[in-house]
Amino acid sequence: MHRNNDTQTKQTIRYYNLMYAIALSVIAIISIVSQLLIQSYLGNQLHDTHLINFATRLRSNSQSLTRLALLLESERSNKTHRKDFQNILMQLQKTHESLQHGNEFLNIPENHNVDMIELFNIIENPYQEMIDAAWEIVNITAPANRKPLDRKALEEQIDQLLISEKAYFLGMEMIVFDYDRISRKNVIFLKKIELYLLASVIILLLLEAYFIFRPLAKRIRLSFEELTDSEKNARALAREIKVANNVLEKSHQSLRDINFTLEKATYFVKIDTDGNIIYANDKYCNVTKYEMSGLLGRPLFFNEKTHNENIIYDHIKDPIRRNEVWQGEIFDQASDGTDFWLEVTLMPMIDSKGQLYQFLVIGIDITKRKKTEQELHLLMKEKLENQKELKKVKLQSMVAGQEKERKRVAVEIHDGIGQMLTSLRMKIEMLEEEHPKIFEENSDVDSMIRNIIGESRRICGELLPSVLEDFGLKSAIEDLVLSIQQSTNLNIQFIDNFELEKTNINIEMGMFRILQESLNNVMKHAYAENVTVLLESDAEFITMEITDDGEGFDYSTQSMLSSDNNSNSYGLANMKERAELLGAKWDLKSGVGMGTHITLEVPILD
Repeated sequence: MHRNNDTQTKQTIRYYNLMYAIALSVIAIISIVSQLLIQSYLGNQLHDTHLINFATRLRSNSQSLTRLALLLESERSNKTHRKDFQNILMQLQKTHESLQHGNEFLNIPENHNVDMIELFNIIENPYQEMIDAAWEIVNITAPANRKPLDRKALEEQIDQLLISEKAYFLGMEMIVFDYDRISRKNVIFLKKIELYLLASVIILLLLEAYFIFRPLAKRIRLSFEELTDSEKNARALAREIKVANNVLEKSHQSLRDINFTLEKATYFVKIDTDGNIIYANDKYCNVTKYEMSGLLGRPLFFNEKTHNENIIYDHIKDPIRRNEVWQGEIFDQASDGTDFWLEVTLMPMIDSKGQLYQFLVIGIDITKRKKTEQELHLLMKEKLENQKELKKVKLQSMVAGQEKERKRVAVEIHDGIGQMLTSLRMKIEMLEEEHPKIFEENSDVDSMIRNIIGESRRICGELLPSVLEDFGLKSAIEDLVLSIQQSTNLNIQFIDNFELEKTNINIEMGMFRILQESLNNVMKHAYAENVTVLLESDAEFITMEITDDGEGFDYSTQSMLSSDNNSNSYGLANMKERAELLGAKWDLKSGVGMGTHITLEVPILD
């Protein structure tokens, strides 16, 4: 009967395993199909986005074409504008033809959509008129044409270009919207498929729960009932065995204790109540390199070099704790000076009168483990040092990258925005000469542009302090102080005790950035009226101190990581990181209503 139950159980398990495997396979197939559909439609979506990008670029090119045509009409930088005009014209033609007929290089397939073809046919006439007018403009403004510029013909072609470009722009906008409509239609279709697949998975899971897990739960419940009955029988049998064992327990108590100890112990020693050895097994004799006769009467774990008692004697000599079990790790040396470690358990032995008559000492050799721990400690120490060095290298790279990016942004502002603002001011001056009445009513326009130009130059100066590279740290600080005093009401006193003629450029740049960050914090958060900047040097250090009489704040190392003052904390952390890169000592003292005092002490490098 027991064999029949086992056979039936195995058959049941095989059946449920098969059903479960089938269910999982179906779910896996649905998931794979879902992913394939998603990837396919994502590819189509990426392709539609690519086409929308190029269609949008056509609209931008058409607007750029009209803008450059107007610039050509003004006869300013005619050569440069003509070249840009011709390049954009060719790009527009190339992109327009590629969207219609495809382009393998631009990864654009040939357009077979009927709606798109119809839209392109609608804008074909404006497109052709715009292209013809643009090329006529190129021919009229050609430098090889030695005849005087026919401004009337140029204006007629520009008017034609503006009219055609407007119709072309509207048509391209319709094409972009149609591409977007097709893309959204595909996404909606994909969502429907996903919902169908999700519904299929949910239905399959419900069927699996009903036909697999529900019968299996019933089977498990029956098995638990059988196990409960078996446990009751086992407990009854255990009670009977316990009664029989209690009879033997009293007669074999001492022998069982000794056997248990000897079975579990790697090293076994008996000592008297004073801690002197009265017995040791062979393993203990081997590890200590003593004969049994040499160990008898000796104190346990007595260090021959220091002649000090081991910590175990604190327990043995304590009248209260000596009757309790003690565990700990013991370091000792063999007779030949070899070091070893033991994990020791000290067990008091009590006689029938309740008196302590000896101790059993059980030891396990943990020398290898201790050596491994020491090696791990050294490795961890080395790892922390390497991490600290790596952090320093990363910070150096980050600061170098920041300086490089500052320089790039400064150059971009100076060569790009600065030049454009200067050109704008010159253009306004010309318009002011032609239309003085208009500018009498808007007299502040020129002042605003001059202020913008001045502000862009100030930003460039902060991003790329050329004075620092050309004249050194002291001159750069003087220039920074002067610039802040001219733009704010802040009174800054610069005390110069700096006597070095030449210092490392990295030190100068780091100290200048720290000062720059400090003064920015004063202007933004301190509400101070007076600031003192002290710069001095000696044979070993360069010291810089920044003191303000502002509101101050409750400063601590933990506050630098607080999210309550994130912008200020970021500035303080940035200054501290730069100081660490310089190997400098950075200190900040502040309190509410007490102002702020920052000290930077940088060692002078060779």
